[in-house]
Amino acid sequence: MSRLYVTPLAFVALAAILSAACGGGPPPTMQGRSGMLSATAAAQKCEEAAKAHDRPFVVEWDATDLASFEAKAARDTVFVKYEGCKLDVLYQCSDPVTPGVFGAYGTPQFTSGTVQGFEVKNEGELYAKLPLGAANLSGRVQAGEELQLKYFVSGVATTTRDALYEGELAKAAGCKGATHFVWAYNLGAFELLTAESSSAEAAGGAGGFGAGGKRTHEQKSVGAGGKMSACESQDQRGCRVPIRLALRAISAGDNPLGEAPTAKASTPASGEPAASGAAGDAKQHWDDAKKKFEQGDGAGCLAAMNRALSFDLRLSDNHTFKTERAICVMAAGKCEEGKKDFRAALAAADIKREQQDWQLDRDTRETSNRVCPSGGTANDADFVLRADRELKAAAKVNDAASCVKLIDAIHARYDKLTQQLKGAPDFDVIGRAQSRAGNDYDLAAVCVAAGTKKCAEGLKQLEKQCSHSPIQDCKGIVAKSWKNTVERTKIDCR
Repeated sequence: MSRLYVTPLAFVALAAILSAACGGGPPPTMQGRSGMLSATAAAQKCEEAAKAHDRPFVVEWDATDLASFEAKAARDTVFVKYEGCKLDVLYQCSDPVTPGVFGAYGTPQFTSGTVQGFEVKNEGELYAKLPLGAANLSGRVQAGEELQLKYFVSGVATTTRDALYEGELAKAAGCKGATHFVWAYNLGAFELLTAESSSAEAAGGAGGFGAGGKRTHEQKSVGAGGKMSACESQDQRGCRVPIRLALRAISAGDNPLGEAPTAKASTPASGEPAASGAAGDAKQHWDDAKKKFEQGDGAGCLAAMNRALSFDLRLSDNHTFKTERAICVMAAGKCEEGKKDFRAALAAADIKREQQDWQLDRDTRETSNRVCPSGGTANDADFVLRADRELKAAAKVNDAASCVKLIDAIHARYDKLTQQLKGAPDFDVIGRAQSRAGNDYDLAAVCVAAGTKKCAEGLKQLEKQCSHSPIQDCKGIVAKSWKNTVERTKIDCR
Protein backbone atom coordinates (compact mmCIF):
# COMPACT_ATOMS: atom_id res chain seq x y z
CA MET A 1 0.00 0.00 0.00
CA SER A 2 1.03 3.64 -0.01
CA ARG A 3 3.98 4.36 2.25
CA LEU A 4 5.63 7.54 3.40
CA TYR A 5 9.14 7.39 1.95
CA VAL A 6 11.91 9.53 3.46
CA THR A 7 14.08 11.17 0.86
CA PRO A 8 17.83 11.60 1.53
CA LEU A 9 17.32 15.33 2.03
CA ALA A 10 14.52 14.71 4.51
CA PHE A 11 16.74 12.18 6.30
CA VAL A 12 19.42 14.83 6.79
CA ALA A 13 16.81 17.26 8.13
CA LEU A 14 15.47 14.59 10.45
CA ALA A 15 18.95 13.91 11.83
CA ALA A 16 19.36 17.61 12.50
CA ILE A 17 16.06 17.71 14.35
CA LEU A 18 17.11 14.80 16.55
CA SER A 19 20.39 16.53 17.21
CA ALA A 20 18.58 19.71 18.20
CA ALA A 21 16.44 17.77 20.60
CA CYS A 22 19.62 16.68 22.38
CA GLY A 23 20.70 20.22 23.12
CA GLY A 24 21.40 21.79 19.72
CA GLY A 25 19.82 24.85 18.22
CA PRO A 26 16.33 25.13 16.73
CA PRO A 27 15.51 22.62 13.98
CA PRO A 28 16.22 23.94 10.52
CA THR A 29 13.42 24.28 8.00
CA MET A 30 13.82 22.83 4.50
CA GLN A 31 13.46 25.47 1.89
CA GLY A 32 12.43 25.23 -1.74
CA ARG A 33 11.31 27.50 -4.50
CA SER A 34 7.70 27.21 -3.27
CA GLY A 35 8.48 27.09 0.44
CA MET A 36 8.70 23.42 1.37
CA LEU A 37 7.27 22.24 4.65
CA SER A 38 9.72 21.02 7.27
CA ALA A 39 9.65 17.36 8.26
CA THR A 40 8.02 18.22 11.57
CA ALA A 41 5.36 20.33 9.86
CA ALA A 42 4.65 17.51 7.42
CA ALA A 43 4.38 15.01 10.24
CA GLN A 44 2.02 17.30 12.10
CA LYS A 45 -0.17 17.74 9.06
CA CYS A 46 -0.26 13.98 8.52
CA GLU A 47 -1.30 13.46 12.12
CA GLU A 48 -4.06 16.04 11.75
CA ALA A 49 -5.19 14.46 8.50
CA ALA A 50 -5.44 10.99 10.07
CA LYS A 51 -7.63 12.34 12.88
CA ALA A 52 -9.95 14.36 10.67
CA HIS A 53 -9.98 12.36 7.45
CA ASP A 54 -11.93 9.11 7.81
CA ARG A 55 -12.90 8.99 4.13
CA PRO A 56 -9.58 9.03 2.29
CA PHE A 57 -9.22 8.67 -1.47
CA VAL A 58 -6.87 5.91 -2.60
CA VAL A 59 -5.75 7.52 -5.84
CA GLU A 60 -2.12 6.56 -5.22
CA TRP A 61 -2.91 2.84 -5.37
CA ASP A 62 -1.71 1.01 -8.45
CA ALA A 63 -3.48 -1.86 -10.22
CA THR A 64 -1.91 -4.45 -7.89
CA ASP A 65 -3.12 -2.62 -4.79
CA LEU A 66 -6.64 -2.31 -6.19
CA ALA A 67 -6.81 -5.98 -7.15
CA SER A 68 -5.50 -7.12 -3.77
CA PHE A 69 -8.02 -4.97 -1.94
CA GLU A 70 -10.93 -6.26 -4.05
CA ALA A 71 -9.87 -9.88 -3.47
CA LYS A 72 -9.74 -9.35 0.29
CA ALA A 73 -13.04 -7.45 0.36
CA ALA A 74 -14.73 -10.31 -1.49
CA ARG A 75 -14.10 -12.56 1.54
CA ASP A 76 -13.91 -10.47 4.72
CA THR A 77 -14.09 -7.03 6.20
CA VAL A 78 -10.82 -5.20 5.52
CA PHE A 79 -8.68 -3.91 8.41
CA VAL A 80 -6.04 -1.21 8.08
CA LYS A 81 -3.32 0.50 10.03
CA TYR A 82 -3.90 4.19 9.42
CA GLU A 83 -1.27 6.58 10.73
CA GLY A 84 -0.60 10.02 9.41
CA CYS A 85 -0.31 9.92 5.65
CA LYS A 86 0.22 6.18 5.53
CA LEU A 87 -2.40 3.45 5.28
CA ASP A 88 -1.42 -0.21 5.33
CA VAL A 89 -4.01 -2.88 4.52
CA LEU A 90 -3.68 -5.84 6.92
CA TYR A 91 -4.47 -8.64 4.49
CA GLN A 92 -3.76 -11.36 7.07
CA CYS A 93 -6.21 -9.96 9.61
CA SER A 94 -9.06 -12.49 9.76
CA ASP A 95 -10.50 -15.23 11.92
CA PRO A 96 -9.09 -18.56 10.63
CA VAL A 97 -11.78 -20.59 12.41
CA THR A 98 -14.88 -18.63 11.43
CA PRO A 99 -14.43 -16.74 8.16
CA GLY A 100 -16.67 -13.71 7.96
CA VAL A 101 -17.05 -13.40 11.74
CA PHE A 102 -15.86 -9.80 11.43
CA GLY A 103 -18.47 -9.11 8.79
CA ALA A 104 -18.60 -9.13 5.02
CA TYR A 105 -19.45 -6.63 2.33
CA GLY A 106 -22.90 -6.93 0.83
CA THR A 107 -23.81 -6.57 -2.80
CA PRO A 108 -22.62 -3.15 -4.04
CA GLN A 109 -25.46 -0.70 -4.42
CA PHE A 110 -25.01 0.96 -7.79
CA THR A 111 -26.28 4.45 -8.52
CA SER A 112 -26.46 6.67 -11.57
CA GLY A 113 -23.65 8.88 -10.29
CA THR A 114 -22.13 12.06 -11.68
CA VAL A 115 -18.64 13.37 -12.39
CA GLN A 116 -17.25 15.27 -9.41
CA GLY A 117 -13.88 16.71 -8.52
CA PHE A 118 -11.73 19.29 -6.78
CA GLU A 119 -8.43 21.11 -7.14
CA VAL A 120 -5.33 21.06 -4.95
CA LYS A 121 -3.38 24.31 -5.18
CA ASN A 122 -1.08 24.11 -2.19
CA GLU A 123 0.33 21.71 0.38
CA GLY A 124 -2.31 22.57 2.93
CA GLU A 125 -5.03 21.44 0.53
CA LEU A 126 -3.02 18.37 -0.40
CA TYR A 127 -2.82 17.12 3.19
CA ALA A 128 -6.46 18.01 3.81
CA LYS A 129 -7.91 16.43 0.65
CA LEU A 130 -5.45 13.71 -0.41
CA PRO A 131 -3.45 12.75 2.71
CA LEU A 132 -2.53 9.29 1.39
CA GLY A 133 -1.02 10.83 -1.71
CA ALA A 134 0.96 13.48 0.13
CA ALA A 135 4.27 11.58 0.04
CA ASN A 136 4.15 11.07 -3.71
CA LEU A 137 2.50 14.32 -4.74
CA SER A 138 3.96 16.93 -2.42
CA GLY A 139 6.95 17.41 -4.71
CA ARG A 140 4.68 18.44 -7.56
CA VAL A 141 2.76 20.91 -5.42
CA GLN A 142 6.02 22.33 -4.04
CA ALA A 143 7.18 22.85 -7.61
CA GLY A 144 4.19 25.08 -8.28
CA GLU A 145 1.92 22.55 -9.99
CA GLU A 146 -1.80 22.38 -9.35
CA LEU A 147 -3.57 19.03 -9.07
CA GLN A 148 -7.08 18.26 -10.18
CA LEU A 149 -8.95 15.11 -9.20
CA LYS A 150 -11.97 14.11 -11.27
CA TYR A 151 -13.92 11.07 -10.16
CA PHE A 152 -17.17 9.22 -10.75
CA VAL A 153 -18.82 7.21 -7.97
CA SER A 154 -20.85 4.37 -9.48
CA GLY A 155 -21.70 2.50 -6.28
CA VAL A 156 -20.87 1.64 -2.68
CA ALA A 157 -20.30 -1.61 -0.79
CA THR A 158 -20.93 -1.67 2.97
CA THR A 159 -19.89 -4.27 5.51
CA THR A 160 -22.40 -5.98 7.80
CA ARG A 161 -20.63 -4.81 10.99
CA ASP A 162 -21.18 -1.29 12.27
CA ALA A 163 -18.53 -1.60 14.98
CA LEU A 164 -15.56 -3.84 15.75
CA TYR A 165 -13.68 -4.09 19.04
CA GLU A 166 -10.09 -4.59 20.15
CA GLY A 167 -11.12 -7.62 22.20
CA GLU A 168 -12.46 -9.34 19.10
CA LEU A 169 -9.22 -8.81 17.18
CA ALA A 170 -6.93 -9.92 20.00
CA LYS A 171 -7.40 -13.60 19.16
CA ALA A 172 -7.21 -13.16 15.40
CA ALA A 173 -3.99 -13.58 13.49
CA GLY A 174 -2.48 -10.74 11.54
CA CYS A 175 -4.52 -8.01 13.25
CA LYS A 176 -1.75 -6.49 15.37
CA GLY A 177 -1.57 -2.77 14.83
CA ALA A 178 -5.04 -2.45 13.29
CA THR A 179 -6.47 1.01 13.95
CA HIS A 180 -9.51 1.08 11.64
CA PHE A 181 -11.70 -1.15 9.52
CA VAL A 182 -13.13 -0.27 6.12
CA TRP A 183 -16.81 0.13 6.92
CA ALA A 184 -17.63 0.93 3.27
CA TYR A 185 -15.87 1.72 0.04
CA ASN A 186 -16.92 3.58 -3.08
CA LEU A 187 -16.57 2.08 -6.54
CA GLY A 188 -16.01 4.09 -9.66
CA ALA A 189 -13.19 5.62 -11.68
CA PHE A 190 -10.87 8.61 -11.33
CA GLU A 191 -8.35 10.74 -13.17
CA LEU A 192 -5.66 12.76 -11.38
CA LEU A 193 -4.29 15.57 -13.51
CA THR A 194 -1.60 18.18 -12.99
CA ALA A 195 -1.57 21.66 -14.45
CA GLU A 196 1.95 23.01 -14.90
CA SER A 197 2.64 26.59 -15.82
CA SER A 198 4.03 26.67 -19.35
CA SER A 199 4.30 30.43 -19.71
CA ALA A 200 3.71 33.43 -17.51
CA GLU A 201 3.75 37.18 -17.79
CA ALA A 202 3.51 39.21 -14.63
CA ALA A 203 2.70 42.87 -15.10
CA GLY A 204 1.26 43.09 -11.66
CA GLY A 205 0.05 40.99 -8.78
CA ALA A 206 1.80 38.17 -7.05
CA GLY A 207 2.97 35.05 -8.83
CA GLY A 208 1.60 36.12 -12.18
CA PHE A 209 -1.95 36.47 -10.84
CA GLY A 210 -3.75 39.75 -10.43
CA ALA A 211 -3.84 42.87 -12.55
CA GLY A 212 -2.15 42.29 -15.86
CA GLY A 213 -1.17 38.76 -14.95
CA LYS A 214 -1.24 36.07 -17.63
CA ARG A 215 -0.76 32.36 -17.04
CA THR A 216 -1.42 29.32 -19.19
CA HIS A 217 -1.54 25.67 -18.14
CA GLU A 218 -0.92 22.36 -19.76
CA GLN A 219 -2.66 19.40 -18.16
CA LYS A 220 -0.90 16.06 -17.76
CA SER A 221 -2.12 12.83 -16.26
CA VAL A 222 -0.58 11.83 -12.95
CA GLY A 223 -2.64 8.71 -12.38
CA ALA A 224 -5.94 7.03 -13.12
CA GLY A 225 -8.10 4.19 -11.91
CA GLY A 226 -10.77 2.60 -14.07
CA LYS A 227 -12.12 4.42 -17.13
CA MET A 228 -14.23 7.53 -16.79
CA SER A 229 -15.74 6.89 -20.22
CA ALA A 230 -17.18 3.57 -19.01
CA CYS A 231 -19.15 5.18 -16.19
CA GLU A 232 -22.02 6.53 -18.27
CA SER A 233 -23.40 3.16 -19.35
CA GLN A 234 -24.52 -0.11 -17.80
CA ASP A 235 -21.38 -1.75 -19.19
CA GLN A 236 -19.27 -0.38 -16.32
CA ARG A 237 -16.44 -2.88 -16.32
CA GLY A 238 -14.03 0.04 -16.16
CA CYS A 239 -16.03 1.94 -13.54
CA ARG A 240 -15.97 -0.30 -10.50
CA VAL A 241 -12.54 0.06 -8.93
CA PRO A 242 -12.24 1.14 -5.27
CA ILE A 243 -11.59 4.88 -5.23
CA ARG A 244 -12.48 5.98 -1.69
CA LEU A 245 -12.69 4.29 1.71
CA ALA A 246 -15.00 5.01 4.62
CA LEU A 247 -13.02 4.11 7.75
CA ARG A 248 -14.21 3.48 11.29
CA ALA A 249 -11.84 3.31 14.25
CA ILE A 250 -11.54 0.04 16.14
CA SER A 251 -13.46 0.48 19.41
CA ALA A 252 -11.67 -0.10 22.70
CA GLY A 253 -12.50 -3.04 24.96
CA ASP A 254 -14.70 -6.04 24.24
CA ASN A 255 -17.86 -6.32 22.21
CA PRO A 256 -20.69 -5.44 24.67
CA LEU A 257 -22.87 -8.06 22.97
CA GLY A 258 -20.42 -10.81 23.81
CA GLU A 259 -19.38 -13.00 20.91
CA ALA A 260 -19.21 -11.26 17.60
CA PRO A 261 -22.29 -11.92 15.51
CA THR A 262 -21.60 -13.85 12.35
CA ALA A 263 -22.30 -12.25 9.01
CA LYS A 264 -25.65 -13.51 7.80
CA ALA A 265 -27.65 -12.49 4.84
CA SER A 266 -31.00 -10.88 5.53
CA THR A 267 -32.67 -13.64 3.57
CA PRO A 268 -31.82 -17.31 2.96
CA ALA A 269 -30.11 -18.50 -0.21
CA SER A 270 -33.50 -19.44 -1.65
CA GLY A 271 -34.28 -15.77 -1.94
CA GLU A 272 -37.32 -15.97 0.36
CA PRO A 273 -37.60 -14.55 3.88
CA ALA A 274 -37.60 -16.79 6.91
CA ALA A 275 -41.11 -17.91 7.81
CA SER A 276 -41.41 -16.41 11.27
CA GLY A 277 -43.22 -13.36 12.65
CA ALA A 278 -43.55 -10.46 10.26
CA ALA A 279 -41.25 -12.24 7.81
CA GLY A 280 -43.61 -15.21 7.84
CA ASP A 281 -46.58 -12.95 7.09
CA ALA A 282 -44.57 -11.39 4.26
CA LYS A 283 -43.88 -14.82 2.80
CA GLN A 284 -47.57 -15.70 2.86
CA HIS A 285 -48.45 -12.57 0.91
CA TRP A 286 -45.58 -13.25 -1.48
CA ASP A 287 -46.89 -16.77 -2.11
CA ASP A 288 -50.38 -15.33 -2.60
CA ALA A 289 -48.97 -12.92 -5.19
CA LYS A 290 -47.56 -15.84 -7.17
CA LYS A 291 -50.94 -17.57 -7.16
CA LYS A 292 -52.66 -14.38 -8.32
CA PHE A 293 -50.21 -14.09 -11.18
CA GLU A 294 -50.79 -17.69 -12.27
CA GLN A 295 -54.51 -16.96 -12.26
CA GLY A 296 -53.98 -13.98 -14.55
CA ASP A 297 -54.81 -11.43 -11.87
CA GLY A 298 -52.08 -8.85 -12.35
CA ALA A 299 -53.67 -6.24 -10.08
CA GLY A 300 -54.11 -8.83 -7.31
CA CYS A 301 -50.51 -9.94 -7.74
CA LEU A 302 -49.22 -6.39 -7.29
CA ALA A 303 -51.45 -5.75 -4.27
CA ALA A 304 -50.17 -8.92 -2.56
CA MET A 305 -46.57 -7.98 -3.32
CA ASN A 306 -47.07 -4.57 -1.74
CA ARG A 307 -48.60 -6.16 1.35
CA ALA A 308 -45.59 -8.48 1.62
CA LEU A 309 -43.24 -5.51 1.45
CA SER A 310 -45.17 -3.70 4.20
CA PHE A 311 -44.48 -6.63 6.54
CA ASP A 312 -40.80 -7.04 5.68
CA LEU A 313 -38.95 -4.03 4.26
CA ARG A 314 -35.85 -6.20 3.74
CA LEU A 315 -37.56 -7.53 0.65
CA SER A 316 -36.74 -4.27 -1.11
CA ASP A 317 -33.13 -5.56 -1.28
CA ASN A 318 -34.12 -9.07 -2.39
CA HIS A 319 -33.42 -9.64 -6.08
CA THR A 320 -36.05 -12.35 -6.57
CA PHE A 321 -38.72 -10.24 -4.90
CA LYS A 322 -37.83 -7.15 -6.91
CA THR A 323 -37.97 -8.97 -10.24
CA GLU A 324 -41.24 -10.74 -9.42
CA ARG A 325 -42.85 -7.54 -8.18
CA ALA A 326 -41.77 -5.78 -11.39
CA ILE A 327 -43.48 -8.56 -13.34
CA CYS A 328 -46.65 -8.02 -11.30
CA VAL A 329 -46.48 -4.30 -12.10
CA MET A 330 -46.35 -5.15 -15.80
CA ALA A 331 -49.15 -7.69 -15.51
CA ALA A 332 -51.28 -5.07 -13.73
CA GLY A 333 -51.16 -2.93 -16.87
CA LYS A 334 -48.39 -0.55 -15.77
CA CYS A 335 -46.01 -1.86 -18.38
CA GLU A 336 -43.53 1.01 -18.68
CA GLU A 337 -43.21 1.33 -14.90
CA GLY A 338 -42.76 -2.42 -14.57
CA LYS A 339 -40.14 -2.53 -17.31
CA LYS A 340 -38.17 0.19 -15.56
CA ASP A 341 -38.30 -1.70 -12.25
CA PHE A 342 -37.41 -5.00 -13.91
CA ARG A 343 -34.40 -3.56 -15.72
CA ALA A 344 -33.22 -1.88 -12.52
CA ALA A 345 -33.47 -5.21 -10.69
CA LEU A 346 -31.42 -6.93 -13.39
CA ALA A 347 -28.79 -4.20 -13.28
CA ALA A 348 -28.57 -4.36 -9.46
CA ALA A 349 -28.11 -8.13 -9.56
CA ASP A 350 -25.28 -7.76 -12.08
CA ILE A 351 -22.72 -6.98 -9.37
CA LYS A 352 -19.80 -7.80 -11.65
CA ARG A 353 -21.16 -5.49 -14.35
CA GLU A 354 -20.91 -8.24 -16.96
CA GLN A 355 -24.18 -7.35 -18.71
CA GLN A 356 -24.16 -4.62 -21.31
CA ASP A 357 -27.01 -2.17 -21.91
CA TRP A 358 -28.32 -3.97 -24.95
CA GLN A 359 -28.47 -7.25 -23.02
CA LEU A 360 -30.47 -5.70 -20.20
CA ASP A 361 -32.79 -4.06 -22.73
CA ARG A 362 -33.24 -7.36 -24.58
CA ASP A 363 -34.06 -9.36 -21.44
CA THR A 364 -36.45 -6.67 -20.22
CA ARG A 365 -38.20 -6.55 -23.58
CA GLU A 366 -38.61 -10.31 -23.76
CA THR A 367 -40.06 -10.46 -20.26
CA SER A 368 -42.46 -7.59 -20.93
CA ASN A 369 -43.73 -9.35 -24.06
CA ARG A 370 -44.49 -12.42 -21.97
CA VAL A 371 -46.41 -10.38 -19.38
CA CYS A 372 -47.64 -6.97 -20.59
CA PRO A 373 -51.04 -6.48 -22.26
CA SER A 374 -50.88 -5.99 -26.02
CA GLY A 375 -52.54 -2.59 -25.79
CA GLY A 376 -49.63 -1.19 -23.78
CA THR A 377 -47.23 -0.72 -26.70
CA ALA A 378 -47.06 1.11 -30.02
CA ASN A 379 -44.30 -1.17 -31.33
CA ASP A 380 -45.77 -3.51 -33.96
CA ALA A 381 -43.51 -6.49 -33.21
CA ASP A 382 -44.08 -6.24 -29.46
CA PHE A 383 -47.82 -5.89 -29.99
CA VAL A 384 -48.00 -9.03 -32.13
CA LEU A 385 -45.96 -11.08 -29.66
CA ARG A 386 -48.21 -10.02 -26.79
CA ALA A 387 -51.42 -10.42 -28.81
CA ASP A 388 -50.27 -13.91 -29.84
CA ARG A 389 -50.02 -14.80 -26.14
CA GLU A 390 -53.48 -13.38 -25.47
CA LEU A 391 -54.93 -15.18 -28.47
CA LYS A 392 -53.68 -18.51 -27.19
CA ALA A 393 -55.30 -17.82 -23.81
CA ALA A 394 -58.60 -16.89 -25.45
CA ALA A 395 -58.49 -19.97 -27.69
CA LYS A 396 -58.22 -22.25 -24.66
CA VAL A 397 -61.72 -21.22 -23.59
CA ASN A 398 -63.09 -20.73 -27.13
CA ASP A 399 -63.67 -16.99 -26.55
CA ALA A 400 -64.72 -16.25 -30.14
CA ALA A 401 -65.20 -12.50 -29.68
CA SER A 402 -61.72 -12.01 -28.22
CA CYS A 403 -60.17 -14.25 -30.90
CA VAL A 404 -61.71 -12.16 -33.70
CA LYS A 405 -60.59 -8.91 -32.12
CA LEU A 406 -57.04 -10.14 -31.62
CA ILE A 407 -56.57 -11.70 -35.08
CA ASP A 408 -57.84 -8.49 -36.68
CA ALA A 409 -55.28 -6.48 -34.73
CA ILE A 410 -52.49 -8.91 -35.64
CA HIS A 411 -53.59 -8.96 -39.28
CA ALA A 412 -53.45 -5.14 -39.44
CA ARG A 413 -49.77 -5.24 -38.49
CA TYR A 414 -48.58 -8.17 -40.61
CA ASP A 415 -47.60 -6.14 -43.67
CA LYS A 416 -45.92 -3.53 -41.47
CA LEU A 417 -43.68 -6.22 -40.01
CA THR A 418 -42.64 -7.26 -43.51
CA GLN A 419 -41.58 -3.70 -44.28
CA GLN A 420 -39.78 -3.21 -40.97
CA LEU A 421 -37.85 -6.47 -41.27
CA LYS A 422 -35.44 -5.03 -43.84
CA GLY A 423 -32.30 -3.74 -42.12
CA ALA A 424 -33.88 -3.40 -38.67
CA PRO A 425 -31.46 -3.76 -35.73
CA ASP A 426 -34.06 -5.92 -33.95
CA PHE A 427 -34.80 -8.04 -36.99
CA ASP A 428 -34.82 -11.18 -34.84
CA VAL A 429 -37.73 -9.89 -32.75
CA ILE A 430 -39.62 -8.71 -35.83
CA GLY A 431 -39.02 -12.02 -37.60
CA ARG A 432 -40.28 -13.96 -34.58
CA ALA A 433 -43.40 -11.79 -34.41
CA GLN A 434 -44.09 -12.31 -38.11
CA SER A 435 -43.72 -16.07 -37.74
CA ARG A 436 -46.15 -16.11 -34.80
CA ALA A 437 -48.64 -13.99 -36.75
CA GLY A 438 -48.60 -16.51 -39.60
CA ASN A 439 -49.66 -19.28 -37.23
CA ASP A 440 -52.27 -17.16 -35.48
CA TYR A 441 -54.75 -17.36 -38.39
CA ASP A 442 -55.16 -21.11 -37.87
CA LEU A 443 -55.46 -20.62 -34.12
CA ALA A 444 -58.13 -17.92 -34.50
CA ALA A 445 -60.10 -19.99 -37.03
CA VAL A 446 -60.41 -22.97 -34.68
CA CYS A 447 -61.26 -20.67 -31.73
CA VAL A 448 -64.06 -18.87 -33.61
CA ALA A 449 -65.51 -22.02 -35.16
CA ALA A 450 -65.63 -23.82 -31.82
CA GLY A 451 -66.94 -20.76 -30.00
CA THR A 452 -69.72 -19.92 -32.45
CA LYS A 453 -70.38 -23.52 -33.58
CA LYS A 454 -70.20 -22.17 -37.15
CA CYS A 455 -67.51 -23.56 -39.44
CA ALA A 456 -67.98 -20.71 -41.93
CA GLU A 457 -67.06 -18.14 -39.26
CA GLY A 458 -63.83 -19.99 -38.63
CA LEU A 459 -63.07 -20.03 -42.35
CA LYS A 460 -63.44 -16.22 -42.50
CA GLN A 461 -60.58 -15.85 -40.03
CA LEU A 462 -58.38 -18.16 -42.05
CA GLU A 463 -59.09 -16.32 -45.29
CA LYS A 464 -57.81 -13.03 -43.90
CA GLN A 465 -54.22 -14.10 -44.57
CA CYS A 466 -54.91 -14.17 -48.30
CA SER A 467 -54.83 -10.35 -48.44
CA HIS A 468 -51.03 -10.45 -48.17
CA SER A 469 -50.39 -13.81 -49.85
CA PRO A 470 -48.95 -13.97 -53.40
CA ILE A 471 -50.51 -17.43 -53.97
CA GLN A 472 -53.17 -17.54 -56.70
CA ASP A 473 -56.57 -18.89 -55.68
CA CYS A 474 -55.49 -18.50 -52.05
CA LYS A 475 -59.06 -18.65 -50.75
CA GLY A 476 -59.78 -21.88 -52.64
CA ILE A 477 -56.70 -23.55 -51.20
CA VAL A 478 -57.53 -22.25 -47.71
CA ALA A 479 -61.09 -23.59 -47.98
CA LYS A 480 -59.86 -27.12 -48.82
CA SER A 481 -57.31 -26.98 -46.01
CA TRP A 482 -59.95 -25.78 -43.55
CA LYS A 483 -62.33 -28.60 -44.47
CA ASN A 484 -59.61 -31.15 -43.77
CA THR A 485 -58.77 -29.43 -40.46
CA VAL A 486 -62.38 -29.55 -39.28
CA GLU A 487 -62.68 -33.24 -40.11
CA ARG A 488 -59.30 -34.22 -38.72
CA THR A 489 -59.55 -32.33 -35.43
CA LYS A 490 -63.31 -32.93 -35.11
CA ILE A 491 -64.20 -29.29 -34.43
CA ASP A 492 -67.75 -29.01 -33.12
CA CYS A 493 -69.15 -26.71 -35.81
CA ARG A 494 -71.65 -26.83 -38.70
